[in-house]
Formats: sequence, C-alpha cells, structure tokens
Amino acid sequence: MKLPRFAAPLVAAIFAVTLHRPVTAGVEPANWPQFRGPNGSGLSPDDKPAPTHFGPDTNRLWQTELPRGHSSPCIWGDRIFVTGFDATNKALQTICLDRASGKVLWRKAAPSVFLEKSMHEFNSPAASTPATDGAGVYVHFGGYGALAYDFKGEELWKRPLPMPPTDYGNASSPIAYDGLVLLQRDGNGTNSHVLALDGKSGQIRWTVERPLHRESYSTPMLWRHDGITELVTVGNGRLDAYDARDGAARWWTPGLSFFPIAVAVAGDGMLFASSAGAGSESEPPYIDSWEEILGKFDKNKDGKVDKDEVPEKATFHWRKSVPAEIEGNTLSYRWLLFTFFDADKDGVFTTEDWKGVREFTAKNPNSVMAIRPGGSGNVSKSHVAWKGTRGIPDMPSPLHYRDRLYLMMDGGMLTSYDASTGKLVMDRERVGLTSQFAASPVASGGNLYLASVPGKVAVVKAADTLEVLAINDLKERIIATPAVLEGRIYIRSEYHLSAFGP
Repeated sequence: MKLPRFAAPLVAAIFAVTLHRPVTAGVEPANWPQFRGPNGSGLSPDDKPAPTHFGPDTNRLWQTELPRGHSSPCIWGDRIFVTGFDATNKALQTICLDRASGKVLWRKAAPSVFLEKSMHEFNSPAASTPATDGAGVYVHFGGYGALAYDFKGEELWKRPLPMPPTDYGNASSPIAYDGLVLLQRDGNGTNSHVLALDGKSGQIRWTVERPLHRESYSTPMLWRHDGITELVTVGNGRLDAYDARDGAARWWTPGLSFFPIAVAVAGDGMLFASSAGAGSESEPPYIDSWEEILGKFDKNKDGKVDKDEVPEKATFHWRKSVPAEIEGNTLSYRWLLFTFFDADKDGVFTTEDWKGVREFTAKNPNSVMAIRPGGSGNVSKSHVAWKGTRGIPDMPSPLHYRDRLYLMMDGGMLTSYDASTGKLVMDRERVGLTSQFAASPVASGGNLYLASVPGKVAVVKAADTLEVLAINDLKERIIATPAVLEGRIYIRSEYHLSAFGP
C-alpha cells in the first residue's frame, strides 16, 4: 500500500526497510514484479479500479521518454524498471524510474552487445521484461545474457549466455522465485533448456535440458497447489511442469502448437495455457489447394513451383476472421513455401511439399486447455479438464479473472470461457478495434484493459456480455503489456512510459 505524505516518520521508516526485503516463497507482494505482474497473471493484486478514460490530455500523471523496447513495466514499491535499446550507441539498457514522478533515477548498459542475427523486424533487442524480488532487479537480453542490479543501480552480477537460435529473436522474460532467477531458453537446436541462476551470485544452480524442444517465446510461471510449487513452461508443441526447487520433471502434455508465445495462468484450481496454431474447424486459415498454387505460380506448367516463379511481394490472407490489412495477418508465399515447407531446401515446391503443409496444419490447431493439478508423466488423458479452439490469439496471453478465462485476438475480438467447465461464454465479440494485438490483457477493479498495436486501449467490463466502457488513443504504438496497480495504469508505448490515474 502506498503511504500518504503525512504518515508518521516511524511508519515511513518501517516501510522503507520492508520495501526491499526479499519475498519468501509462496508470498505475493502488492507489487507488479515481473512480466504481467504477480506470477504472470495480468491481475492487479489490490483489484482497485483504474481510470476508464485516459490519454495524452486525460488523467495522465506523467510521461517519460525512453529508448525503444518491448519490455513491460516492472514495479516494486516506489520504483519502476524497464529495459530499452539505444540504437545510436548500440546499448542494451536497464532503466529505473521513480514511480511517483516518472523521473529516471538511473540507467545501466549491458557491458557488451551482439545483435541477434535472426531478429524479426517486429521484435526488439530489449524484449524481455525485468523481474524483481525486492532484493535485486534481474534482466535478460538475447544479445548479452543475464544481469542483476540492486535498487540503486549497482551491478550485483552478470552472466553472459549464448542465445539459442530462433527465427524471431529473444522474447522470454525472467522470473524470480525463492532466491532463484528462472529463465526459459528454447531454440532451434539441441540446446533448449530451463536455467536457474542464484539471485545473489548469478551462479548456475540447476539446468534442465530440453533437446526435443524447438523455439518458443513464452515466459514461465509458478503453479502453487497441494503444498508444492511447479515451474510451468509453454513450449513448442507441449506444456511441461518441473519442480521449481531443483528442476525435476513432474508432468507434461502435448496439445500446444508451434512458436508459442503466451504465458500460462492459474485460477479456479486449474492451470490454463493457449497457443495459436494453423487454425481450427472454427477458424480455418486460408491454405491454398495444390491446384490453386499451381494456377498462381506455375508459369512454365511443369507441375511444380520454382522459387523464382513466386514474386517476392506475393502474400496470402492468413486468418479469415481478421481483416487482411491488419499487420501480421498476411504472410509471404516465398517464406511459407520455401523457408518453412520446402523439405529438402532445393528451391522447388512440389506436391509432396504441399502434403507437408496439410499435415502441419492438421497437427497444429489453435488450442486452449485447462489442466487439473496432481498429475505425473503424460497427463493428456488423465488431467486435461477441457479444451477449446475458439478465439485463440497469436501473441496475447490468456487472462483468468472472476471465474472467466479471457482471450484477446487480432481484429479486436474478445472471447471468454467459463474457467471451470470450458463452456464458451463470449465468442469473438468485437471491441471496436479492428487491429493487431501484441500486449496481453490485464484487469483490475472489474475492468479489462486491452491495448492494441496502433496505440488504442479498449476498457471493457468484465462480464458475460460485451460492454465497452471506453476506447482511449495514446497515439503511439503499443507492444508492451501494461501494468495496473493501486488504481493506476502504466503503459509503455513506442517512445514513452506513461502513468494514468485519478
């Protein structure tokens, strides 16, 4: 709780001491200590109403210019932590701001930088959100590794780490648990792993090798139940849980798709995970038939398609329910046919390659699933409570709030499920923003906050029928997920961090 200015000096002193005290296992402070806040939930721990209407001229408390980056605000007491990439000086920065005023208190650059070769233009070298346990601030850069600072900006330790190869660059954020800094580092090789670093020294405490895992961009979370704490990772094709203390494998299930991004969430005694795939019966992707592909590109009529026959600018509409003009909803034919599905990489796309496309889409449907606790080994038949395929977003994570599981997908479509039964409550209701969504939804005070890439934020009542309370235009792109705490909402846009409140 934030103290009033007139609080007695003794109370203020006590608060100052406890402010930076490490969190004990199983205790969630009234802070926003990592990506998506407490345990990645997207929920304000105090559940106080934040402003419904806000913008450049409405309810803005302060605005601070920042270097570009996609990391979300991390908040502990009177401090906010973010990362950014100074393109001029090629510097990966950790930045600390005063929560009351937005003033930059310190900024520290990683000692060296290599730019990720496979970084997608949509991504950022500063994509990962910092984490804190009140004792240290922990950051992870794909272009360096992991670092830790104290609240005054003094470096506690640094650990350079080679980045597992990916197609889009790093995005997973660290989390802190019981003196550990936990990192999910999946890539396209045999070196995918989960890493636990000592929060005080940066030394490796344990490593879980995941040689069968390919790239994923999710952040792990902690599932506490039955007196245990499990580290849950959303991975490529499967969901895994480990003992958070030592990394011992506990259970897993297939059913997720390729390139997962979303974070798992817990509620109603269950765990929920989602991943967008290549479509489903309710949301089929636009995949050409073999005859259509030949008709478009087989110029010499030899029954196959050479790479040179496909124009560089040729694209197709990916998800029919989302307007084609929305960023991210058109894909390059050249990329799809020859980078992704040309099995022997000979620059020729054949009918056998096209069969691979069909097999891939069938094996990678859109998916959301609910898991009951207490499983071991493969729990796909024993502990999966329900599954759904509607409204599954590409990037935003699910939000469990007041007995409902909310999903926000491109095109401004909001879906909700009854969390306990999986019954569909809202089916892709449009909130008035027909655009792309990268930020995950957050909630507080009975409202959902849905930030779109073009910079508009819809405020929607948490209810079983759609009620849009406001659409606020911040006039800058938003990729980072907002933080909402103690009646204020903090939004990191393309060039600024802004605080809004009464």
